[in-house]
Amino acid sequence: MLDKSTLYIALCSFATVASQFAWGNSTQNDAAIQIQPEQQQSQSQLNPPEPQRVSRVILGSDTSTQTAIKFQRRAVIPQSMSLPVAQETAPQYSDTPRVLADEVMKKVATAIPVALTRYEKLLISKAQRYIDKNWNESTGLIDSVQGYTHATMWDIASGIAAIMALEALEVSNQQVTDLRLGKLLSTLYELPLYKGKLPNRQYNTVTGQPSGRFSQTSSHGNGWSALDLGRLYIWLAIVAKKKPHLAANIELIKKKWQLSTAVHKKTLYGTKLTSKKEYFRQEGRLGYLQYAATGYRLMNLDVDNAFMCNQLDKVTLDNVSLQIDPRNLPFLTLDPFLLYTIEISNDASCWNQLNKLYQLHEAQYNLNNRLTAYAEDSLSKSPWFLYNNIYYQGKAWHSVSHSGKPLGESQTFSNKAAFALSVIYHSEYSQSLATQVITNSARHTEIPTGLYRNGKANTAYNINTNSLILVSLWYKTRNRRAIFEE
Repeated sequence: MLDKSTLYIALCSFATVASQFAWGNSTQNDAAIQIQPEQQQSQSQLNPPEPQRVSRVILGSDTSTQTAIKFQRRAVIPQSMSLPVAQETAPQYSDTPRVLADEVMKKVATAIPVALTRYEKLLISKAQRYIDKNWNESTGLIDSVQGYTHATMWDIASGIAAIMALEALEVSNQQVTDLRLGKLLSTLYELPLYKGKLPNRQYNTVTGQPSGRFSQTSSHGNGWSALDLGRLYIWLAIVAKKKPHLAANIELIKKKWQLSTAVHKKTLYGTKLTSKKEYFRQEGRLGYLQYAATGYRLMNLDVDNAFMCNQLDKVTLDNVSLQIDPRNLPFLTLDPFLLYTIEISNDASCWNQLNKLYQLHEAQYNLNNRLTAYAEDSLSKSPWFLYNNIYYQGKAWHSVSHSGKPLGESQTFSNKAAFALSVIYHSEYSQSLATQVITNSARHTEIPTGLYRNGKANTAYNINTNSLILVSLWYKTRNRRAIFEE
C-alpha cells in the first residue's frame, strides 16, 4: 500500500505528463490545432443562498390524489466564469455512418479493442483533471460539483465509475485505482447511516459526515434516496466483478446496509424526514425507476413491479410513439436509458425506449437544424439543477426545475448525454453530436456541462458529466459492449 507522500508524488507526476500530452503543440500530421488551457478566475463573486441539494427522487402517493411534493435537490453552486482563449477546431469523423446501436453491436467483433482518436484522448485528459482536482484524500470521495464538497449516492457512484474508467482507458495505473477505491469503500463502510439503516441522501466529501437538513441530529440526516442507492449498487457490483480482491470489502458494506428496507410492494421506496413527519413513499418514474431497480435485482431483491409496463400511457411525437409515465412529476430524460445501455445491457425491454428517444432528437435536428440532447444536469445559475424532459405532463421538449417549475432559459444540449449517444449509435447525426461536445470543451480545462438555449456555456463542472464521458469512451474501446458484461 502506498503512503500519502508516495501517492502525492505519483499523482503530481502523472498530472504533469497528462497535461503535457493534452496541451502540447500539434504536429504537422495533426489537424494544425493548438489548444490552450482555460484560465480560471480566482473565486466567483456570486454569493449563493444556502447550498441546495438535488435528488431525482419522485415521492409518489399511494392514494388516488397526488399532492405537490418538494424534493431535496442535488448540490450545485455558481462557478467562476472562464476567460476566453483560442477556440479548438472541431474534428470531422470519417467513420461510415450507421443508424441504430443494436445493429452495430451485432456486427462488431467484441474481442478487438477500439482505438480512440486524438480528440477523444483530449476529453479523457480534461475529465481526469476534474477527478484529480476534486478527489479528497481524507475520504476518497469526489466533489459532486467543482468547489462544492458534498455528494449524493448517485454522485459517489459516478465517482467510482470515473476511477474505474481511468484505469480501463490506461491513463491511471492499478495501484492508484485500488488505493482510491480502497479509501472510498472504507469511507462508505464508516458512513453514519440514516437511523442506522441506509446512507443519508448526501454527505460531506471531506469529512464523510451527513450534510443537509437534520445532519447534526440523531437521525444523521433527512432520509435516503432509493434511486441513488440503486445506481450505487450497480457500480459496487461492477467493482466486485472486475476487481475481485475488493469484493470482500464490498460485502461488508452490503451486510451493514439494510437495502431491503428501500423495497416495498416489489418496487422502490425512499424516505424524506421533514419537521412534521417522516414520509415513506414510492420513488422513480419511467427510465429512472427501472435503471435503479436493476441495482436491487443484483442484490437478489424482488422488485418486479418496478419493471411493469402495463400502466404506462402513450403519446406520439414527430410520428414516433413514445411511452410516458402518467404519475406526478414524470421526469423523462435521456440519462437512465443511456446509463443502462452503457453500464448494464442493450437487451430489449418494454420500458427501454432509447432508440425512440434518439430518433426524436434526430428528427428535431432535421426540423430545426439545431443539435439538442435533453438530460438532467447541474446549472451554473439558479435554480442550479434542471430536468430537460423530452416529454413532461402534456408538453414536449420541456425543461423544469426539481419541483416541476418551467424554465425559460434552459440548457438544451447536455455534453454527457450527447457524447453517450455518439458512442452508442453510429451515424452521421451521432458523429455531429460528438463533434459538438469536443467543440464545447475546447476552451475548458475540464469538460463543461453543456450549452444553454442561447448558446452560452453551462460551466457547472461536475462529476456526472466528466464521469459519463469517461465511461462512454471505455464502452467504445470495448466495441460498444456494456461495462458489466464479460
